[in-house]
Amino acid sequence: MAKLNVVGIGPGALDLVTPAARKTVQNADVVVGAERSLNLLRNDIKGEAVTLTAKNVPEVMKYAADAAENGKTVALLSTGDPGFSGLLKSISKYTRGRNVEVAVVPGISAIQACAARLCMSWEETILFTFHKGTTVEKKAQFAEAVKGGKDVILLPDPKAFHPREIAGFLLKAGLDKATPVFVCERLTLSDERVVESTLEQVSKRDFDALCVMVIKVNKEGD
Repeated sequence: MAKLNVVGIGPGALDLVTPAARKTVQNADVVVGAERSLNLLRNDIKGEAVTLTAKNVPEVMKYAADAAENGKTVALLSTGDPGFSGLLKSISKYTRGRNVEVAVVPGISAIQACAARLCMSWEETILFTFHKGTTVEKKAQFAEAVKGGKDVILLPDPKAFHPREIAGFLLKAGLDKATPVFVCERLTLSDERVVESTLEQVSKRDFDALCVMVIKVNKEGD
């Protein structure tokens, strides 16, 4: 049985793509990924390259599952780590009940890169992702975590719940306007930027769509 490998390709820089990930891509008959992901690994791709876009997700995911079921080895490129706001959840809908072996090649996530940039120990930090959209319940959980004194690392939704809106939401929820906030933009890329700010300041400015946000309310260990 051929495998469908969901491959974590890191936060953006080629030197943070693991050797295991590159080897998996090199050995794949079909490589599926966003244009940026395919470009990152263009020198490793030997098989068919299939571009994944926001508009063709159902068709391409089905194509990847069909290819694997027909005996081809498939590599599905997932930015960061496939298991956190990655493509593992998405492809599972198309492989469930099929004669397809799914394997995961873990990658370095933007969350890890962000914590590293800030020299931040994050074993007690709460993680949130809004990449798949927002709900009233999820926003309430997020506000409760911050109001409860927990540091939070989150992946904003660049369209529906971006850093400026997140900061405004927390201010309306009663958080101190001077609450420390870090926004890490385009991590590991040549134009990476780390902004240290406050909720009030972040609520008044825009940031790159590729960013990770940290709400740091817990002073212990600083």
